[in-house]
Amino acid sequence: MAEEQSFSSQVKDELAHSLPELGCCQRMELAAILRASGRVSIGGADRLSVTVSTDHAPVARKVIKLVKAAFPGMQTEVRVLRRRRLRKNLMYQVRIPPQPGLLELLKETGVLTRSGTLTDWSNLSLLHHDHCRRAYLRGTFLGTGWVSSPERQHHLEFTTTETEAAEALGQMLFGYGIPVRVNYRKDSMVLYLKDDDHISRFLGVVGANESLFRYEDIRAKKELRNHVNRQVNAETANLTKTVDAAHRQIEALEQLSVTGGLALLNPALRELAMLRINHPDASLKELGEMCHPPVGKSGIAHRMRQLMALTKTEEP
Repeated sequence: MAEEQSFSSQVKDELAHSLPELGCCQRMELAAILRASGRVSIGGADRLSVTVSTDHAPVARKVIKLVKAAFPGMQTEVRVLRRRRLRKNLMYQVRIPPQPGLLELLKETGVLTRSGTLTDWSNLSLLHHDHCRRAYLRGTFLGTGWVSSPERQHHLEFTTTETEAAEALGQMLFGYGIPVRVNYRKDSMVLYLKDDDHISRFLGVVGANESLFRYEDIRAKKELRNHVNRQVNAETANLTKTVDAAHRQIEALEQLSVTGGLALLNPALRELAMLRINHPDASLKELGEMCHPPVGKSGIAHRMRQLMALTKTEEP
């Protein structure tokens, strides 16, 4: 579990340390984080506040950077809480307290409509540019995403409690050739990927290039290791099969020798019989090379079948 979390943290660290150059992308990435892990408290325009909770310090710092970059002069507050059940884990809360301009911030990020109500997920009109959609997916992953280490398994997921959010994110990802599956976990919906190509594509879409390189490197090494293991297993199986066959052949030929049957064989079969008895570890190909003159593998296999027929032993 430690490896998985470290890789997921690495992806978030990388995404959290980059700041979009375009103001529209800054607003969309902030909007996604607010949607994913934020809470809007509405008590009138003069008592409006926003709180984003995360257990990842770089994400908390990213929220502050986005607010200050996209909305200069906007004040933020930070609280660090220690969880009771998991004492080693800290929770970071970034709060945008009541202040002039906060209502406009929520409208410009698309969290609230111009009339002050929550925006419908199915009508995110601010995401008509590709760079804004990528920023939005990046913010969504920072807010609620998780990815396992490819050394263990291939798995990436988002968690949401809103059906509309799951549908909107699913459509957005599908637009990049990334089909997601949906599972239900208690009161939440989990959008997840288990295909390594799709996970790689997602990392590229959101701009986690360093993590993508590491992911591909680990994946390549894992595939190479699996390929080598398959080859070793195949060679071991073939060797076992060869040894078993040689053992059966020798037992049959020794029985034939006891009954005097070897003396009745023609020279070619008698030569092969003696070679097999004297070289129990040799393959058929190697036995053929020892013959005078040498015989090919198919020819020596034919002779061996003749020998086994005489001893009434069937070759597999």
